[in-house]
Amino acid sequence: MRSCCAGRCGPHEHDSGTPVTTRRLLALNVGSSTLKGACYLLHAEGPGAQPRVVERSRAEIAVGADAQERLATLLEILSIPAPGPDVVVHRIVHGGDLRNASELDEDVLAKLDALVPFAPLHQPVALAFARAARLRWPQARQGVAFDTDFHVTLAPWSQRLPIPEAWDALGVRRYGFHELAFASALRVVASQDAGIQRSRAVFAHLGGGCSVCAVEDGRSRDTTMALTPLGGIPSPTRSGDLDPGALLYLLRHERLDAQAIEDGLSRTAGLAGIAGHGDMRVLLADPGPQAQLAVDLFAVRIAQSIAAMATGIGGLDHVVFSGGIGHRAPGLRARIIARLGWLGLALAPDDNDAGATRIDAASGPAIWNVAIDEERELAESALAWL
Repeated sequence: MRSCCAGRCGPHEHDSGTPVTTRRLLALNVGSSTLKGACYLLHAEGPGAQPRVVERSRAEIAVGADAQERLATLLEILSIPAPGPDVVVHRIVHGGDLRNASELDEDVLAKLDALVPFAPLHQPVALAFARAARLRWPQARQGVAFDTDFHVTLAPWSQRLPIPEAWDALGVRRYGFHELAFASALRVVASQDAGIQRSRAVFAHLGGGCSVCAVEDGRSRDTTMALTPLGGIPSPTRSGDLDPGALLYLLRHERLDAQAIEDGLSRTAGLAGIAGHGDMRVLLADPGPQAQLAVDLFAVRIAQSIAAMATGIGGLDHVVFSGGIGHRAPGLRARIIARLGWLGLALAPDDNDAGATRIDAASGPAIWNVAIDEERELAESALAWL
């Protein structure tokens, strides 16, 4: 791939003669099993000018045990020259009470360490890469963007869980996740229909993790995930919401410990718990009863969540599908929307099958199918603190 910049970035002359400052930015999107990286140029034309983000290259690799080795591999694939990036931005799943993208320092790292129990699959891996990046590129400015940040505007009745006040004081409340995914989906739809910023929309992000979010006038008001990324609708390998009594039964009567329950809920539950795996492409093509049960349960739970989110914001003007499953599985979208006809939702079958961006039948609320760009959202978030 092309390099981000042939040499060290710095001030140079634009063709018009205007001084241009260019810096290399590396966006690191660490998941539970994959590391996605994208290299951008930040161009600022003239003193004090707001930089603009220009993409150059991107890659995806497995996480691996050695963060430094994985960063070296990513750097080679992205062809980033020495001495490395000028700016690095990290996706952090759980920000707790931290708000807004910000520069990363030891104080922020300590606060994020304390949140590891709330996101044990994601937080430790992301923080390991953040520390490795700080060691590898000490000259770079480094920052973070939180997956919880999109939901700081949750309605009070959504944020507060029905638990004893003492537990709420411990931080056990609804935070919500998928900030980058929802922000990117909103940006994509708004570029085609700015009215979504002044209306009622429900976003369904369906991928390795799945959540549904109610957005009113461009602000998150309710979402299905709560304290951790385990809650809400089922995912390919995660349970989603369960009767808490089921967990107490497993603890008391089956003598499972907390780690065994956590592993089961995170890695072998959800679609995989029913059908043996969570690959939606295979499940949709499999006529077997367990595969079809998994797909039906998934579609019904998503449809129910869309209806519930619409209830919280008093109606529905847009439905937006995103994520690896939401964007690439027209058959699943059709099953979900078929259960929501009473809300006035109707697909245009040909557009849906073709993977068009707008897929509604134009007789009710708009239905969108969008490809999101989480790494671009990471890069854009850096403009707030640079």
